[in-house]
Amino acid sequence: MKMKCELYMPVAGEIIPLEEANHYLKDDLLGGMGVCIIPDGDIFFAPVSGEVVLVSDNLNAVAISTKEKLTILIHAGLDTAKLQGRGFATYVKVGDEVTVGDKLLYMDRDYVELDAKITTPIIITTPEKVKDLSVNYEVSGAFVKFAEISL
Repeated sequence: MKMKCELYMPVAGEIIPLEEANHYLKDDLLGGMGVCIIPDGDIFFAPVSGEVVLVSDNLNAVAISTKEKLTILIHAGLDTAKLQGRGFATYVKVGDEVTVGDKLLYMDRDYVELDAKITTPIIITTPEKVKDLSVNYEVSGAFVKFAEISL
């Protein structure tokens, strides 16, 4: 039996390939597989259901582990750790169970753009479990399925 996991847009915006963010980062490349979103909104919602396994000290990243044991990381913005949490807030803590659409974190885009990029990686940090990742780059609305992962 083929297992699948669907990812839903955590925020409205434009989906771009992860490689485009890596061009910006140059020396500190993003690992895993996934996409980036250039967000139109400030609040990020759960793209999958599961358990929150990470909330960064800088409040700019949340990771969720699904029942299929995939870990999905939402890292709000690029090079945002230097902001030391300023411009960010979280709605969850480690151990919380979330369902698709639950609020995860807030990013003040106007503030963040003063010193960093708002481009937000959505990364599968357990790529060894993935047989195929299919992304619909045309999707732009929040809560819309944008990717299907075959396990």
